[in-house]
Amino acid sequence: MILEKRKDLGTTSSSKRYVLKENDEGPHYSNFFNIREWWYYNVLFNNPESELRNWSAVIAISALTEYDSLKLILHDNADKSYGGIYLGSLGTTKVDGPGVNVKFYNSFIRGVYPNWHVFAENITMDENELTVDLDFTSTSFPMWIFMNTGRNLSKSPFGYYLIINCDVKGKVKLNDTVYKVSGLGYYDHTWSPGFYRRSIRKKKAFVGIGVWDWLCIHFDNGWDMFVGKIYSPNSSFFSKLIPGSLCLTPDGKQLIECFFFELDYKKYRKTTISSIKTPSKINIKARKAITRKTFPLKGPLNFNIYYEADNIKECICGTPPNWGQWESTGKVYGEVRGSEKNIKLNGWGIMEISRKI
Repeated sequence: MILEKRKDLGTTSSSKRYVLKENDEGPHYSNFFNIREWWYYNVLFNNPESELRNWSAVIAISALTEYDSLKLILHDNADKSYGGIYLGSLGTTKVDGPGVNVKFYNSFIRGVYPNWHVFAENITMDENELTVDLDFTSTSFPMWIFMNTGRNLSKSPFGYYLIINCDVKGKVKLNDTVYKVSGLGYYDHTWSPGFYRRSIRKKKAFVGIGVWDWLCIHFDNGWDMFVGKIYSPNSSFFSKLIPGSLCLTPDGKQLIECFFFELDYKKYRKTTISSIKTPSKINIKARKAITRKTFPLKGPLNFNIYYEADNIKECICGTPPNWGQWESTGKVYGEVRGSEKNIKLNGWGIMEISRKI
């Protein structure tokens, strides 16, 4: 798979939706809540010269309210994955700012828009030793999703931005072999309230995010898409009706966003948890009434996109298990229909779902 090369965008934008500053990228605090926060990166090694052609990797470091964690997963181009989610006690993740400066044991992420260095290893944590050493360089504007309560303030209860397209170069070591890799990357940073501080209420009260469905999609024509919905931990059929964020960009600098859309599960796979099946084929359906004049299609827009998982990694947390995350990679296809023409789309995606057990 070879995706269209993204043109240089420069480093500035006049839209506040695309403005990202150093304190936005760093740690966040609140006088009322304990904040949970994570920095997430993924990459598809799709460049022709990459030695792990069409493999993909995910790296995320989290500072949470009950434990800290490192996620380090390598997916091959068939149906095998290496690594997982590794938990540490609260305080294991060391965080500083401004900019991204986080560390989990020997794994770390450092940088500030538009450049970040990501190093992660699972030495002694897993039967397969895995190390990634990667440089991410943004080729798109930052994009704020849902809301930005911080606006470069470290005291902010909630925020979510993404860098939907990055050039990535570096090395991956799997057991005793080192591979030179390069490809197309993605980065996001999220923070949200977890619990009231004990100084405010003696008994903890949960006020944070529950579970989610999340997709990052790169199309062969150079377009990118983000899809995300957050549900309460005890989600029901009516969860399909709640708003989320579906964002499509043709060039990394203009954002078309839908808040109401449907994630229709077409096929499932069994998991190790008997009460949970994970979706393996999803139909993403949405309608956008108005588009910008510079967008390649005139509205109204109708989205009809399919995602089919090829490689699913299961990560179960808790003793006994109380929470699970299923991350997959797979092919994407479908179309966006405008008022005057339709555009067929094909590409690659990575999906992450979480569920309460």
